[in-house]
Amino acid sequence: MTKPKVLIPYKSFIDLARELEDWARLKTCIDFVEYKLTTKDDFKEFLRNSDFACLWVTDEFGAYWDSPTSFFDDFPKTLKLIVVPWVGTDFLDVSRLKNEKSITVCNIGPNAANSVAEIALHLTLSCFRMTSFFEHCFRFVHQGQCSQCFKYIGGSKHDTCESQAPCANGKASYSFPEPLNSEKGGSAKFTIAGKSVNSPAGKTALILGFGYIGQTIGKKLYGGLDMNIRYYKRSGRVSREILGYPAEYCESLKDPKTWQAVDVIVLALPGDASTDNLVNHETLKLCKDGVRIVNVGRGSCIDEDALLSGLESGKVGSAGLDVYKNEGQRVASGFFNRWDVTLLPHIGSAISELITTQTAVTLRNIEDVLVNGGTGLYPVG
Repeated sequence: MTKPKVLIPYKSFIDLARELEDWARLKTCIDFVEYKLTTKDDFKEFLRNSDFACLWVTDEFGAYWDSPTSFFDDFPKTLKLIVVPWVGTDFLDVSRLKNEKSITVCNIGPNAANSVAEIALHLTLSCFRMTSFFEHCFRFVHQGQCSQCFKYIGGSKHDTCESQAPCANGKASYSFPEPLNSEKGGSAKFTIAGKSVNSPAGKTALILGFGYIGQTIGKKLYGGLDMNIRYYKRSGRVSREILGYPAEYCESLKDPKTWQAVDVIVLALPGDASTDNLVNHETLKLCKDGVRIVNVGRGSCIDEDALLSGLESGKVGSAGLDVYKNEGQRVASGFFNRWDVTLLPHIGSAISELITTQTAVTLRNIEDVLVNGGTGLYPVG
């Protein structure tokens, strides 16, 4: 009997945990074929003349080319499964693949939730405590002088002179807060350029997107930072028994009460038409002044012009971002000109342990569909 084939496209390297026992075991009944990408035309011709049962989406495939859906018309009739070794599948037209080609799409389900939630926890804490600002001061502005980093506390505005904060190469990076000693009379407020530095303890977080990742974020914010949790989930309420912690369900994003009185909004949403620019000028108007914004979902969920405007006006106190609209090319420069934003280069699930987990779960998805005749451990859509 001919073994079903799994196509693994790559450009320069393949990031897989081939040392796993499951890998060796499944090679006896599945043919894993590695294909070096050259041109799109070559790949299309290769697909049309192939008999693969599964396409394993790799990081390099997504980085160098369009979504696999762009090769829709070139897929062989034998293709029945596309496996994605991470969580997000918004780059695929899952509905079209399923309805027109009977192709199942599987991801790794809840197995990246903890690592992404860790980054959400870090960004939330940074937003409240302004840790990125203090680190920049300590590293590059005052270079190890602890006391000098505190002279901005109590200040209420940006520096009006031409001087800017230095960065590592000595060039200007962004407008800097004005030190307290340049203001008449001083202040007892713990602010930086008028923006409050607070503890997250006792504050309220609104989590938008409450799947595996959102629920894990809520657990960490509640248990780790002593925060109150509110959430919105399109499919409805999640029971306290499942969550293991108290959380208030918000029924509608159209209800102003959903946005009011929350101290930080944490986005863990997928990217699609329903979530595009969900945080925008209008929704920010519904929020309290100084609200924090954290995004570990998809960059498309935030109107970045609205966010930058909110940061400038003070409507948004600070932001912590791991995802952006234009990640494939260059992220909006306005974020890098601000001291009140913590920026990470989409590292939510970037840990060494996850390579092993991604490979193991993907192999189990493949085995369930191609060997056992199932629907996959974590089918999407």
